[in-house]
Amino acid sequence: MAYLNHPLPAWTCYIRNEFLFNHTKGFGEFTLCDVHSVASIENRVPLFEAFLENGVNWTRRPLHAFCWNKDAEPAKISDVYYWNCFSPYIDVQKRPRLAGLRADLITISGAKTSGDYMFTLDWSWENRAITNTNFSETPEHKCAHVFKMETGNFYAYPNNRIIWEDLSFTGNRITKNPGYIIDQNEYQVENLKRGETDDKYIYEIKEG
Repeated sequence: MAYLNHPLPAWTCYIRNEFLFNHTKGFGEFTLCDVHSVASIENRVPLFEAFLENGVNWTRRPLHAFCWNKDAEPAKISDVYYWNCFSPYIDVQKRPRLAGLRADLITISGAKTSGDYMFTLDWSWENRAITNTNFSETPEHKCAHVFKMETGNFYAYPNNRIIWEDLSFTGNRITKNPGYIIDQNEYQVENLKRGETDDKYIYEIKEG
């Protein structure tokens, strides 16, 4: 797993120019760019790197700095993200079963907004030489699925805020909270066995 920075499936969009001028000017103006990398700094939102059409490569911009439609209403950071990064160890996947799917995202206010799946950010702790002080697995695992939203913006949301749509499969989509409870068990098997191993390649078969 990569540490801190990870390449992305690059996509072309616009960066809002106020994010290039420390929010002092550039409002309502845009620059074409290719977003190509993500940085994961614990307790900050995922931050994205963009190569601008003027030849500048700009690092660590939040997701609400970008849009694919210039007419998009600027999104609040609290709507765009639901969680900060859980550790500096980040993995990026485009999950095949989710590729090409649309979904409804439930914002912090409870409103629904729709978008198309792009890829997934996932966190863990990989440096065995350093004490694990992060929360990527405590009390449960969280990931962030990144979406191209119908509003013209981009969002990054966890599983429990997403209702997926697959017309050939999801014939019984939920319309309210189904009441699922978070599973906080740690599933192991080696601590449940009794007896000793030996150096035989094949173990004896016992009848009955």
